[in-house]
Amino acid sequence: MSKRRVRRSKPKPPPQAPAATAPSEDPLEILRARARKQAQELDALPDPAGFVGDDEGDVEEPYEPELIDLMKGWRHGRATRRLSEALSDGYVAVFSLLVVGAMLVNAVISAQRLVSACETAQCLSARALVPIATLLAALALALAVSRLFGPVVASAAEGFWLMSAPIRRGRLLGGRLVTVLVATFFGSAALSALLALASGSDWWSVGLWALGTGLGATAMVAIAAAEQGLDRRTPTRVAVAVFGAATVAVLLALVAQSVGWLHLGLTPDLTHRIGLAVAVGGFVALVVGVVFAWRRLNRIRRVRLTSGGALVAGLSGAMSALDLGLARDILIERAAIERGHVRSVRGGPTGRKVLTDRARKQLLRHPQRLIGVAVSVVVPHAISALGLPVLAPVVGALALFIALVPTLGELRVLTRTNGLARTLPLTTAQQRMALMIVPAVLAGIWAVLTVPAFADWGGVARGHNWFDAVQVAVLTAAAGLLGAVRWVVAKPINWNAPMVATASGALPSGMLTYVVRGVDMVVLITAPMVFGLPPVISFAIAVIVYIAMLGYFDIEKLQKKQAQQMELAQQAKSQARGGSSAPKPAPGANPQRRKKQRR
Repeated sequence: MSKRRVRRSKPKPPPQAPAATAPSEDPLEILRARARKQAQELDALPDPAGFVGDDEGDVEEPYEPELIDLMKGWRHGRATRRLSEALSDGYVAVFSLLVVGAMLVNAVISAQRLVSACETAQCLSARALVPIATLLAALALALAVSRLFGPVVASAAEGFWLMSAPIRRGRLLGGRLVTVLVATFFGSAALSALLALASGSDWWSVGLWALGTGLGATAMVAIAAAEQGLDRRTPTRVAVAVFGAATVAVLLALVAQSVGWLHLGLTPDLTHRIGLAVAVGGFVALVVGVVFAWRRLNRIRRVRLTSGGALVAGLSGAMSALDLGLARDILIERAAIERGHVRSVRGGPTGRKVLTDRARKQLLRHPQRLIGVAVSVVVPHAISALGLPVLAPVVGALALFIALVPTLGELRVLTRTNGLARTLPLTTAQQRMALMIVPAVLAGIWAVLTVPAFADWGGVARGHNWFDAVQVAVLTAAAGLLGAVRWVVAKPINWNAPMVATASGALPSGMLTYVVRGVDMVVLITAPMVFGLPPVISFAIAVIVYIAMLGYFDIEKLQKKQAQQMELAQQAKSQARGGSSAPKPAPGANPQRRKKQRR
């Protein structure tokens, strides 16, 4: 009998009755029973050697200071050079910083002498408002930066290895919070001291306002850290808007005070009292903010810590290459991630107008970009009110330059994405002209609103009549617009180009001048007006810069055209001599294969 028949002939076993303890037919009950059985099997296994922390079988809790010392030892043990060695190698950079610092101090002293020459009641009252505006701006800036980064951050590796462990995060993050607070205090105090000195304030007022500004900004960072522990962003965002609006209101009061529309009656003694009150209030707010922030360090979510650390890492990489455009792109990406989505809109016209319509819709989608343009209008008025009408064109153009950069996002996309630009049936000049229309309209409105800042009116002599003031305002707006376009269309740093040997290592040839791109055009156009030269010179320079910004003077394109012309000339010579005009085979090509194809 075969095996197949034997198997078939075997009788089937009778069905067994279900046990009394068998689970029900419910799939969830079956899965739960299997999970309980696996858990019992795992509990019955012996503990692996070296895992138990002590004799009682409990795992030893990690000690945070030991982890911090371990991380420090790991980092210091893998460092290739000390801080003193790095500073000695970069002595050229240190010397350059000292020279720039000396120039800055000299500029501050010169500005203080010019401002101090005005001893009228209007000038004194306007001068007393500068520290208040600086204080409010520092508070808004501290809150904005804190909301953007954290202010307490952690790297991705720390978030993966440390923040997920059963440890007290407060002990690991406390030192970082203290570091941020100390850096904020000294940075804001130095900024307030420089602006107070430039405005002609006395030393006692400078010290009080520097102390008050430092304590106030540090208190805002501590409060932002406390809000980070609760994972709230709305209060910080509202506070930034309030302090920013208050800064603009103080600047407008400064302008109104200078022309005699407003009389505040701020005396030096009253200014000292206000500065002392600000310092005391800032200290109290700092203590309260630090107490709440310290208690909430353990409650900060790991996602908030690592997101801020990733942003810091990206910005540090961009700044190491001095690529401010890349840093701005990283910030724009973060803002787009926070927003999530936008509403789609219908298309508009065709041809060249489609780019202009796209820029208009983008500005309507992000109306907060107009806030910077509106704030920049007050800058030349404030500079003239302080008794520095000579510097009003330069400072006003720089403010407009910074405000117009966010409105040129489409132009940056087409400049950095050559493949996208080639898909459009437009030349480079046509694309740039179409995308410059919306910023040019904003610059024209800015020029109309800033004409009074350059004219003699309100009892203040600024050195220009109304006709000359219109010319200066238009040229200043053109300088800001062309500077923004220059900054946006600047090509990235070419790391394949020959390097320049410096004390800090090899650097690309265009890296050192990349930072001042845009600012150089502003200074070039406004310099003749500062030195009292005719406005025609600034107008001629602006026209030349405009033609260059359209791409007509692109060196790479000119070199390619020159190479093509030389190739055509060689072909014409060969034809004249009776030679073949066929192009030479490319390197690596097979000439025998080409002959067979011709046959």
